[in-house]
Amino acid sequence: MEYVILDLEWNTAYSKTKQCYVNEIIEFGAVRLNEDLDVVSTFSSFVRPQIGKKINSRVKKLTSITTADVQDADVYQTVTKRFTKWVGDPSDVVVMSWGNMDIRTLIDNNRYFYGDPTIRFVQMYVDLQAYFMKEKELPKSQQIGLSDAAELIETDPDQFIHHRALGDSELSAVCFKAVYNEDDFDDCIHDCDSDFYKQLLFRPYYLTDIHDNGVDQAALSCQCMQCGKPAKLLGDWKTANNAFHATYLCEPCGTKYRVNVQFRRLYDQVNVKKQVTRLKPKKKHRK
Repeated sequence: MEYVILDLEWNTAYSKTKQCYVNEIIEFGAVRLNEDLDVVSTFSSFVRPQIGKKINSRVKKLTSITTADVQDADVYQTVTKRFTKWVGDPSDVVVMSWGNMDIRTLIDNNRYFYGDPTIRFVQMYVDLQAYFMKEKELPKSQQIGLSDAAELIETDPDQFIHHRALGDSELSAVCFKAVYNEDDFDDCIHDCDSDFYKQLLFRPYYLTDIHDNGVDQAALSCQCMQCGKPAKLLGDWKTANNAFHATYLCEPCGTKYRVNVQFRRLYDQVNVKKQVTRLKPKKKHRK
C-alpha cells in the first residue's frame, strides 16, 4: 500500500455557460509515500484556466500565483491525465487531502470538464485533517488548520511554502507521519463508491418548514432558567434568517424568554443550534 497526499489551489470564476461560480483548479501538488512512509515521488503542475482567464486578486495575494504563471500551462484535462498516470494503480493507493474541500473541488471540476464527477485515480480516500484530529483527540467542532497542526507536532510550518499545492502537500505528509497508527488509519479509509459521491455532492441546507420530519420537536421547548419548570409558548413559531423563533413565559415566576432554534440538514444527520435568551421586563412608565 502506498499513499498520495494531494493539495490543490483554485481560482473562483463565473461560468457563463453553466451560469454559476466554479472553483477552477489552477495548481496540482502531491507527495507519494511508500509503505514505510518515505517520500518516493512528488507531482507539481500549474493548470491553465479555461473559465476565468485571469487570477483574481484575492487568490493572487493568498497563493502568489499570477495569471502569467498559468497562461502557458496545460489545461485541466491534460494535467489530470498526467496525474492519473503518476498515481498508477488506484486499487493500491490511498489518496489523502487536508480536509475534504480539495476532493469536493476535484469532483466539481471533473463534472464541469468531463460531465462526470467520478475521479478515476481515487478508489480509497482519507480526510487527513479528520484523521489527524482523531489521533490528537481534538474536538470535531474546532477544525484545525494545517499550520496549527504542524505547530502541534513541533514542526515549523514556515519550512514549507504556504498556500501552494506542493508545499502544503509536503507539510501534510509530515503531519500524517507524526500521527500515523496503522489500525486507526485503516478504519478511516473510505471506499469511493456511490455513497461516497452522494455524501460529497450533498449540499447542506437549513430547514425552514417547522413540520419537516428533520425538525426535532423536543428542541422546540423551553425550560425556565430560574425555577427549572417548563415555560409556556406564547403565540406561534416564526421563521427568520434560517431559524425558528418564539417567545415563552414561565407562569410560576413570570419570566419571559426568546428561543431561537436552527436546524441544518447534513447528509446523514441534522445539526441543531439553540439559543435561549431571558427577556428583561418592560419598565412601567410613571404618570
